[in-house]
Amino acid sequence: MGRNRRAPPSAKARAVDLLSRREHGRAELLWKLLQKEHPRGEAEAALDALEDLGLLNDLRAAQGLARYYAELRGYGPRRLQQVLTRERRLPSDLVDQAIEALERDFSEACLDAARRKGLKGSERKDEQRLLRYLVGRGYTPSQAYAALDIVRAERADEDTGA
Repeated sequence: MGRNRRAPPSAKARAVDLLSRREHGRAELLWKLLQKEHPRGEAEAALDALEDLGLLNDLRAAQGLARYYAELRGYGPRRLQQVLTRERRLPSDLVDQAIEALERDFSEACLDAARRKGLKGSERKDEQRLLRYLVGRGYTPSQAYAALDIVRAERADEDTGA
């Protein structure tokens, strides 16, 4: 006797399951459904139905993911733009809105990251390492240089005992 096999979930059921785990944008969700070999028409219809129900919203997804990556991962504005548009397939204009809605002072966040990473030595290569780290996290070069100047000054104050 064979076991009862379940029918594969519908595109809508699979999309709801994915949305129950975290927010997704429409394009990312469509891509995932197509990867699971759902016909494009069925996948599009399922996503339309989820949008009508308010379960799928690109702006809400962009805002939630921007908040996650900025606050918990410490990403700067450039890295946020890259991750949300390239990896999460969200529209660039919505990503810009989401980043603006964060009301986050990225210069201060950059400084916090620089303080956490710190300078191991006073050599130029340590400063370059810190700059590469900050720019790699998505902060602008001007934000990174400003943070380096502050960390360098704080370190000088510590060394002189002031």
